[in-house]
Amino acid sequence: MCQSNAYLLDGGREELVLEDVALVEVGKDSVKMRTLFGEPVSFHARIREIDLTKNRIVLERCEEVT
Repeated sequence: MCQSNAYLLDGGREELVLEDVALVEVGKDSVKMRTLFGEPVSFHARIREIDLTKNRIVLERCEEVT
């Protein structure tokens, strides 16, 4: 199987936030991910890049609106 790892871009560096991602659901201002055996995890972020050859998903935090 080919699950991906998810990284959150923060201050110019990538932080690993979830391994073995099997499902990605995109919302208006959030991304929900689930591993094969785990609970869903939501991020207030948008997808910046998906590299299927390297099994990487890079997220970028959404700007807060005040």
